Amino acid sequence: MHKRILSIGLTLALLLSMTALLSGCSGEGEVTYNVGIVSDGNALSDNHLNQPVWEMLKELASEHQFQYSYVISPSNDTATFMAGIDSLVKEGGCNVIVLPGVLFTEAFTTACAKYPDVRFIAIDCNPETVPQNGAAIVFDKSQAGFLAGYAAAVELKEAAFGGVFGSTDAQELISGFLQGIDHARSQNGAKVSSAADNFVCLDSRTSYPRGQQAAATLFDSMQVTCLLTGSDPTGMGALAEARVRRQAGDNVWAVCSDADGHITARYDEEQDLSACLTTAMCDYAFAFRTLLEQLLEGDTAPFGHANVFDLTSGGVGLPEEPVHLSEDTLEAVEAAADAIKAGDIIITVQ
Repeated sequence: MHKRILSIGLTLALLLSMTALLSGCSGEGEVTYNVGIVSDGNALSDNHLNQPVWEMLKELASEHQFQYSYVISPSNDTATFMAGIDSLVKEGGCNVIVLPGVLFTEAFTTACAKYPDVRFIAIDCNPETVPQNGAAIVFDKSQAGFLAGYAAAVELKEAAFGGVFGSTDAQELISGFLQGIDHARSQNGAKVSSAADNFVCLDSRTSYPRGQQAAATLFDSMQVTCLLTGSDPTGMGALAEARVRRQAGDNVWAVCSDADGHITARYDEEQDLSACLTTAMCDYAFAFRTLLEQLLEGDTAPFGHANVFDLTSGGVGLPEEPVHLSEDTLEAVEAAADAIKAGDIIITVQ
């Protein structure tokens, strides 16, 4: 494998890691793939949303021997995302582009229209319509939220829950989380509270300071002791507040969403101490691998619509290494997951 670096304008750097090209077969004949990824304003080694997709892309490139590239966006707005996409298409020659995270929703539909001959894979984006050259990966966050809320309530036994999110799009996650808490209260005797007013949806996905301030208000004024946080920059601000307080000795926790927040919320690396109790996980890497391998095999069926990943498909759940959850809690969560898959527990989104 050889590498080269190209400098691109608009304060954007396009960094290309090259392997041999892969030729895949489809109904239209042989296709040579060149896959690019655009970050959402964070580094690819962010221990959060970008990293699992990036690591999986490198793994797939090694296995299937195709060319891959990446752009690290200097900010997280649509104009900057589009500049990165332009660079990947025009300078990098990419014909498949991966966009990880909900912040790419507008850029996804814009790019699909601008480059009809390029295939776009949007992860954790659910636009109203999905163009024929686009594939959206979405997750059943109500199921992930249910298991995380249930696990947190069973583990803590006594807690006051709240949450901070960058937008009202988090309602599916919140609904599942609250129902998981209710299930722990009724089935396991957990003495927990979860007032709806303590789940704050702000009007900005990218306001780290507002997220941190909202979390501080919930901890101080509403006596919240366990906070569900969104995965956008606003939610990361709330997570930072939980991390700072737990490091200071306060008995507070955070439940993260989408990607395992243990490292992101860690405040003592040597002792591996983290403010993240657990995470309502969406398995970005698994979903991305599933869809991209279909494309590499010539199967374009995932394109033109949203592809849902849930408990049955293995796309959502809790982290594989649950640092802070007891064996009893994990057994209870496994039983609840089985009940959801069997249809014995019905989760409704309000």
